[in-house]
Amino acid sequence: MKMTLTIFGVVLLGIVCGYYLIPDIKYLDLMINITLTIVIFFVGIGIGKNKHIFKDIKKAGMKILILPIGTIIGSLLGGLLVGFILHRSLSLSLAIASGLGWYSISSGLLLPVGGAEVATIGFLANVFREMIAFLIIPIVAKRVSPYSAISVAGATSMDTTLPLISKATNDEYALISFIHGALLSLAVPILVQFFANI
Repeated sequence: MKMTLTIFGVVLLGIVCGYYLIPDIKYLDLMINITLTIVIFFVGIGIGKNKHIFKDIKKAGMKILILPIGTIIGSLLGGLLVGFILHRSLSLSLAIASGLGWYSISSGLLLPVGGAEVATIGFLANVFREMIAFLIIPIVAKRVSPYSAISVAGATSMDTTLPLISKATNDEYALISFIHGALLSLAVPILVQFFANI
């Protein structure tokens, strides 16, 4: 809970600073990418130091695919449910849900087939998924399970939310999180294109 409140406070402070104090920072995207890359590098060092993790992953074998498949199924069911509730096209609802938190690629893929409105909805839905993940990962990891915390993150479990998952769980789950995110990132373009073109 403390970690979630800290994250929420820092994000809120960033929003206030960006809006009122520092509205124009040159090279902001570059600075974010460099910082994120450094953090992920240190998470990788933590994983690499625990050599037994790789043996455990090897033992798990095909079971390592269960979590990404479960995340995809859950996300698609959520997309269907929202499509029904809002009386939207089910194929486009599934395409939006197929972004799995990767807002930049999904909105770009949705634009040619669904237009600006669908691309914007896809962008916002996946941005909100990532923001909500930042807030609830520590709580879910502690009160539900580390696997559920990884699933909440979707495709971002290999990059932006990986440091948070690593901190909320341990190095073993951080490696699972990375694999989970990598597999989902491969699936996103395929799933978005498939559902958008039905």
